[in-house]
This record gives sequence, C-alpha cells and structure tokens, in this order.
Amino acid sequence: MQLTYDEVEEYLENISLRSKVVDIDDRVLIFKYPSVELRMYSRRIYKSEFDKAIEEEMLTNDQMSDLIKKRNLVSDADRAKLSKLESQIEAQRVLLAKTTRVKANQDRIKGILQDLESKKAIIENKERSKFAMTAETRAEEAKVLYLCYGSTFETDGLYWKTFDAFKQEPDYLFRQSVLAEFISFYTGMRTPIIRALARSNLWRIRYITSVKTGEDLFGVPISDYSSDMLNLVYWSHYYQNINEMMPEDQPPDDIVEDDEALDAFMKDYYSERTKDIAERKYNKNTKSQMSAFNQEEVIVARTNELFEDIEFDEPRESKAIKDKSMIKKKARRR
Repeated sequence: MQLTYDEVEEYLENISLRSKVVDIDDRVLIFKYPSVELRMYSRRIYKSEFDKAIEEEMLTNDQMSDLIKKRNLVSDADRAKLSKLESQIEAQRVLLAKTTRVKANQDRIKGILQDLESKKAIIENKERSKFAMTAETRAEEAKVLYLCYGSTFETDGLYWKTFDAFKQEPDYLFRQSVLAEFISFYTGMRTPIIRALARSNLWRIRYITSVKTGEDLFGVPISDYSSDMLNLVYWSHYYQNINEMMPEDQPPDDIVEDDEALDAFMKDYYSERTKDIAERKYNKNTKSQMSAFNQEEVIVARTNELFEDIEFDEPRESKAIKDKSMIKKKARRR
C-alpha cells in the first residue's frame, strides 16, 4: 500500500492525538481514545453484565465449545477441510517466499492465497457464529457501549452527559452509527495502513530520532498508548530490523513494499537462520564430545600390552637437540 504525503500526515495526526473527528448525520463528533481510568470502569461493567448473564443461565464460551463438540455442530468434514486449507496456505506462503523476482508469479500466488483464506474464513465463521449468545459476548457488548459513551465528545464536552442518556438515546440508528464508527476507531487502523506509515520517510525520521535521543514518540506514557500507537511502534521496529540486516540478506525494495511477499520472505529467512544456528550448535557439541579415539591421534600408556611393540615418532625437541650435538661434533673434527 502506498500513501500520499497528506494521507501520512493526517494518519499520524490522528495517532499522535489519540483522537478522530467524524461527521455523522450532520453532527460533528470527536472520538478520544479511552483513558486508563475509563477502561478500568469498563471492566467493572463487563464483570457486572457477565454475572447477570450467568444468573440467567447463559452459556460461557467454554460451555459453548463443549456443546459444539458434543453435538457435532461443526462437522468432522469441515474440520478436516479446515486442516487441509491451513496446510495449503502454508505451502503457498513458502512458495511466495521463494518467488522474489517474477512479479506476475507473486500476483498469481497471492490470488491463490486470498482464495484459500476466504474458504478458511467461511468454515471458521460457522463455529464463531455459535458464540454470539454466550455470557462473554453479552458482557463485551456492554463494555463497548460504555467505552463508546465515555469516548464520544463534542466541542464543549461529552456528547451524552450520562451513560443512561446514551442508552436511552431516542435516535437508535444514530447511536448505532456512532457505535460502528467508534468500534472502527477503537480497534485501530488497518494493519496495511500502519505498515505503510512505518515505511514512510516522514515517520521514520521521527522514529529513528526518538530511538537515538530517547525522546518520547507521542508525548504520553506507554501505559496510555492507543492500539494504533502500539501497532505503529511494533511495525517500525520490524522494518528497522530489516534495514539493519546485512546487505546480502536484505530483501529487494519491491518485496519490502509488498506486505505479503515480505512476510513470506522474512519467515523463510528466519527459518533458514534457525536451521543454521541449530546445525552449528550440533557440530560444536559433537566436536567437543569426541574423544582421542575419534581423532588421528591415540594415546597408549606404558601399562598397555601394545606399548613395547609400537614405534613412536621421535619428539621434535629431542631430535633438535641431537641434531645440534651432531653439528658440534662435525665442527670439532674439522
């Protein structure tokens, strides 16, 4: 994914300020990333709603999982198909890692991968949909509603002054639109966007300067980092490691710009590196464990019955002394 300079600036502003301005039904709203305190209160809401759901005898996720297995709600055929798809996806990723020169082949492999991922998602959704009515799901929905209420602002403060006012909002469709926008904001930007930001020169200058000087990246404690901040720091570190690789090991620029191809390349690189390290360790341990009988030299003590029958090489030091004596004798005779 490629971003323009203006797009990079706008995304970085939203991330740095932990906020986003949205227009919904001719109303201008501001989402602010939930504070630590707000998230703490939301967990209380979660626990309270979860306890109510258990009292009403709703199933937990674990109980639903056991029920799915007991009643075979996801067939053995689907599970076998899912396992086969996962193997095929892994094989295609390995193939993609080896295809670093021909762009057409990369596109073809990525098309196959996308098709396999779609088939996998369809099967996984069969099981995932069964968890929509569990106690955890109900509690999580209540938690998100509270976070949405406490994170939605207008110019002079919270849009809804109380949580009850939020829950009793007469314009239900408006509230649902706000909730959908908030969930998108809270879960964070899509990973391809974050990765494009991490590769951009505008961001890399800031990141490298922060690493070298120790200055805060966003001007807030790490405990207050939003999901976008954490994601951006993670991918910035990922690309920095690639830039610091040996030139002969680095992937080509066109691979670096392609998320799928780069991930496949790096997975293959680390796999080969792990094998090399394991082989070196094995060879080192094997060499250190070898005795004298594994070498060309053998030590035989005087007590050994073969000692008298073995013709030993004369030590170089002894030979040197004898040679020196012979030279002196010859010199006297002259």
